[in-house]
Amino acid sequence: MLMGLDFFRKAVRMQKRHSRGKRITNALQTNGVLLDDAWCDFLAENHFLVGLSLDGPEDIHNRYRVDEMERGSFSSVMKGLELLRRHGVEYNVMACVTRESARRPLDVYHFFKEQGVEFIQFIPIVERLPDDAARALGLRLALPPDLGAENPADVTPWTVEPERYGDFLIVIFDEWVRNDVGRIFIMNFEWALMSWMGGNATVCQVSQRCGRSVVIEHDGNVYACDHYVYPRYLLGNILSDNPLEMVDSPQQRAFGSQKETELPALCRDCKFLFACRGECPKHRFLKTPAAETGLNYLCAGYKKYFQHIDSTMKLMKQLLEQNLPASYVMDALRGPLAIRLRSTQ
Repeated sequence: MLMGLDFFRKAVRMQKRHSRGKRITNALQTNGVLLDDAWCDFLAENHFLVGLSLDGPEDIHNRYRVDEMERGSFSSVMKGLELLRRHGVEYNVMACVTRESARRPLDVYHFFKEQGVEFIQFIPIVERLPDDAARALGLRLALPPDLGAENPADVTPWTVEPERYGDFLIVIFDEWVRNDVGRIFIMNFEWALMSWMGGNATVCQVSQRCGRSVVIEHDGNVYACDHYVYPRYLLGNILSDNPLEMVDSPQQRAFGSQKETELPALCRDCKFLFACRGECPKHRFLKTPAAETGLNYLCAGYKKYFQHIDSTMKLMKQLLEQNLPASYVMDALRGPLAIRLRSTQ
């Protein structure tokens, strides 16, 4: 948004001029502090989907979301949220889960419910430290015994703990599945349900392979992924190279297939591989108890979460297969559900 409205108006004009009848959709991810009436008029008129970064109640949000004067941005973001609603802009909330906020799942969830937020995505914060920085700060996060006693992780102080992240999702899932199915849409649960249904992943984190979501930097350089903007992952430049050839290049195809081919045996043998697919490769920096590389840092949390939701996901799957609303799961959890289901044999 620092580019200003004129830049975005020009971009939309160029899209219309060169679309050749194709439908182009736009999404904008923002921290919300620059939103005003003019911006929201433009976003609504051009049907932008806005992802608003909001981590929860004021004290949780302001812990890390500060301006150059170290002042919390909560008030500015809430004003932005109100402007989006007033102008009818389609939006969702993207909430980062840190080491601290992972310990307060219901505070976070209830806050969003009170604010009337209907679409939420929870993003686990995982940031590694260089070895020398980790040693200097003494930051060695011990991991669960089943991941190996000699397997500490060098991560930042705000990085979420694996099992805490699993617990965070579990607590919110239990609240949501009893009260809010069909009213509040939590992307993390939607992705899981799609996996239990046997459908194709709608996000790269849990897809079998990756590599189709490249990133273009300010200078036109195209990289394999926004998590891999490093020289070895450079595919070319949008000003001189063909976009389709870059995405379909042997280099990029190899990058995408590694997500599947480089999974350790512990993952390949896991009963929840279908739901996780090893998650994002940028998080695969641990070793398995068998000393294989490539284990996801969040593995323990995901296993705990998937095990907890397994039976409920199977119930929701059965409801949907019978052309019944998934929200019926709330009635089923309260007591016997008197619905005659067709045989699934």
